[in-house]
Amino acid sequence: MNTKRMWMLAALMVGVLVLAGCPAPAAQAPAAMEEEAPAEEAMDSGPCAPAADGPLAGIDPRGQTIVWWHQHSGSREEKLAVIVEDYNANNECGIVLDAQNQGGYNDIRDKVNASTASGEQPASLIVGYQNDQAFYQLNEVLADFDKFIDDPNWGLSAEERDDYFASFIEQGVHPVFDGQRLGFPPNRSMEVLYYNLTWLEELGFDGPPATPAEFEEMACAAAEANGDGTGGYILRDDASATASWTFALGGDVLNEDNTGYVYNGQATIDAMTMLKRMLDNGCAYFFTEGYPNPEFAARRASFTQGSSSGLPFYANDIVTIAEEQGRDMDEWGVTAIPHTTENPVQNIYGADVMITAGQPEQELAAWLFIKWFTSPEVQARWVEASNYFPTRAGTEAHLSGYVEENPQYGEALALLGHGAYEPQLISYQAVRDAAETAFNEIMQGADIQATLDALTETANELQEELMGEVQ
Repeated sequence: MNTKRMWMLAALMVGVLVLAGCPAPAAQAPAAMEEEAPAEEAMDSGPCAPAADGPLAGIDPRGQTIVWWHQHSGSREEKLAVIVEDYNANNECGIVLDAQNQGGYNDIRDKVNASTASGEQPASLIVGYQNDQAFYQLNEVLADFDKFIDDPNWGLSAEERDDYFASFIEQGVHPVFDGQRLGFPPNRSMEVLYYNLTWLEELGFDGPPATPAEFEEMACAAAEANGDGTGGYILRDDASATASWTFALGGDVLNEDNTGYVYNGQATIDAMTMLKRMLDNGCAYFFTEGYPNPEFAARRASFTQGSSSGLPFYANDIVTIAEEQGRDMDEWGVTAIPHTTENPVQNIYGADVMITAGQPEQELAAWLFIKWFTSPEVQARWVEASNYFPTRAGTEAHLSGYVEENPQYGEALALLGHGAYEPQLISYQAVRDAAETAFNEIMQGADIQATLDALTETANELQEELMGEVQ
């Protein structure tokens, strides 16, 4: 090796050490550099060594510190900290994950936007919904996950990829951003129908409803039994409930290429018609003074609809109110939203993790943590800590004890393969507000077709206005 080439190599090693946070060594003679060559070769071998080929060749994730802005608090945050501690102590790459609670989703959104506005990179990992991803990508804040997932060295094998529930992993793909995959699912929740089995059996039914007609019949029977305006189904006026009923009746609130809204399809019209009829007939009612689970536990509602993440709260209220009323505890459960389709179509939702665009070493290190966190064994630990659903089918094999102790969770878990998801469009936060307004107008007597036509027009106008910034 000539002298000039050896001095160039020495300078390059100094630069690498400085970037890694190590003090630069004193300049050495070429002979000394030849003696150090075996150490350099050792540094580039072993676990987590940079790949020699592929799109991510030469990127070294070892020793990176990754900051994660998340929304978990209380006991869930404490249990997450134990999982993160395990990762930091045992991952072969020497990556350190710094998990930081930043408040709720709105707080994280504000902090990301503030960082972007000031020209700073947010945390390497952030949490948020799919419409957040679209908003952030107006400023190219996020990395595309496909470059990690598809990488031959660092990505997912075909078997691993197939183990993720398809509707979960596709939720972060954005057609309006050239199909970029801007988010990845660490967990999910599901819209479910809560039902009081003991009460339904007393009313002469032998199980929960499968179809809308059965649901309406049972809710009306319970309302008649109470005779005071309660007993039936507690109405939900938010956009997730509207989407859930639309999916269950065979429709969608998105157009075929997922670039715009269709709130005036026949399925949504049928859903609104049924719910308005139930309200008018006393088989459904609004309850706005807190959460519906105490009403359900007190037999003031035979059915409620909500997130599966509420299961522990329902369980606690069922026990507490039965004790207060001096009666045996009712048997209860959760089931699919009553549907007209051959199989259930469940609204499954949840925030994604996102990798912010930055140094390649940081991006790759963030991906490696996500890949570990969504492995079946770790997902099972997170399920028990959070009561969320896993995003991989293989996780169920590690949950037998948990499902046995929490049978209602098992009922919902069995529905994970029948998922649909709400819009990931940039305008969806504003459209959610418009959908809630339209629902209440319909329940107050507004014409269903005209109201849903107007909602569809408004929603698409909001989308076009915001997407105008992309062009």
